[in-house]
Amino acid sequence: MTARVPLIACVAVLAFFAGITGVRLAYTLAYVLVLLLVVAYIWSRLLARKLRVIRESPEGSFMMGEPFEETFTVKNESGLRLPYCEVRDGTKLPGYAPGRAFALAAGGSVTWTARGMFNLRGVHRFGPLEARLGDPFGLFPRRIRVAPENEVIVYPAIHALLHSVPQWSGNGVAEAHRGQPVDVPPDVSTIRDYAPTDGLSRIHWASTARTGRLISRTFDTGQSADLLIILDLQRGLHAGSGIESSLEYAIAMCASVAHGAIRRGQAVGLVTNSRNGTSFGAGRGEVQRLRLLDFLALATDDGVRSLAETISKHGDGWRGRGGMVVITPNRSSDWVEALVDSATRGQRHLCIFIEPTSFGATGQALRIPAAWRLALDWWIVRRGDALGSGERTSATG
Repeated sequence: MTARVPLIACVAVLAFFAGITGVRLAYTLAYVLVLLLVVAYIWSRLLARKLRVIRESPEGSFMMGEPFEETFTVKNESGLRLPYCEVRDGTKLPGYAPGRAFALAAGGSVTWTARGMFNLRGVHRFGPLEARLGDPFGLFPRRIRVAPENEVIVYPAIHALLHSVPQWSGNGVAEAHRGQPVDVPPDVSTIRDYAPTDGLSRIHWASTARTGRLISRTFDTGQSADLLIILDLQRGLHAGSGIESSLEYAIAMCASVAHGAIRRGQAVGLVTNSRNGTSFGAGRGEVQRLRLLDFLALATDDGVRSLAETISKHGDGWRGRGGMVVITPNRSSDWVEALVDSATRGQRHLCIFIEPTSFGATGQALRIPAAWRLALDWWIVRRGDALGSGERTSATG
C-alpha cells in the first residue's frame, strides 16, 4: 500500500491538471499510470493464484539431538514472470530458518533442502509457511499461506547409562545375578492394600472379595524387579534455562532410566509431583515406554506438592515391589528421610541428584552425610556432565 500511495496521488494531480488545462500530455500520463495500476494488480493476483508449494516435512516422533531435513519446491504455474518471492516459515524450533528469497520465470520452479536438529523437546509444528510476492513494480504485494502445518513430538534425549539401576529386592537377589529377572518365576510373599500404581495383574481377588476392598500381592522374585521412578517437578526448585537447566537434565535422566529398565524387561512406573500429580502404574513393553516418553516430552516444573510428601504417599504402596529411583535437585533432608523409611530391610534405593548450584542456583552444594550413603545409592549429576557417566557414590564411595 505504501508504494501505491504516491502513484495514486500523482494520478489524481494529473487528472486535476488535465481537467483544468486540457493538456493532452497530462491526460496521457494519467491514463498510463492508471493502466500501470491495473496491470500490476492483475499480475500480482494471477501470480498468487498460480503459485504452488510442495513441502516434505518430518512426521511422527523424534529424540532430542536427532537431525532432520525438509524439502521445499516452489512452482510458478502462471504465464507471467515472478519478479520476487520470499518464503517465510513459522516453525519455532531454535536455530532453524528454512526460508528463502528468489525469482521465477513463467512456468519455472525452484527446489531446496533445509536441514536442522531437534534441540528442544515437546510438540513442534512445521509451518505455517507464508509466501510474500508481488508484481514487477512492487505496487500490490501479497501474502499467502501456501503449505499446511505439520506436527511432530520430540522426546527427551536418551542416554546409555553406564551404571545399573535397582533391578531386584527380596529373597531373589542371588537368582537374579545368575539370569535375567524375567527368567525367575514370581512367588507371592504377602498381600497389602491396593495402591494407584499397581497394575490389575497384582490384585489378589480372593482377599479383595473377603475384605471388600482392593488388595494387592507382593512378590519376592521376578515381579519384585519392578522399578518406580519419582521425578521432582516442584515449582521453584530447578535452576538454569533452556537445555542447560536442571529440569532438562532431570527429565533426560528419567527418560534414560525408564528406557533402559523397560528394555531389560522390568516393569516401570513413574510418579511426579507435577501440578496434576501425574503418575503411571508399573508396566512393561513398548506401550509403557511411549506413554512415559509422551508425558516427559511436555513435562514442566509446575508442581506445588513437596517431594517428601510424594515419596511418603507412594512409597508405602510400593514397599516390597522393587527399587525406587528419585530424581531431584532438592537439597532438603526431608525427602531423603522419607525415602529411607520406604525401603525394606536390605534394600537400597537410588537417588539421582541434579546439583542445582552447577546450574546457577544460590547457596551451598549438597554434602552427602555418611549415614545417607550407608542407606542409599547416589548419583551426582552436574551441568556439563556427559549423562550416563555421572558420579556415583555409595557406602564405599
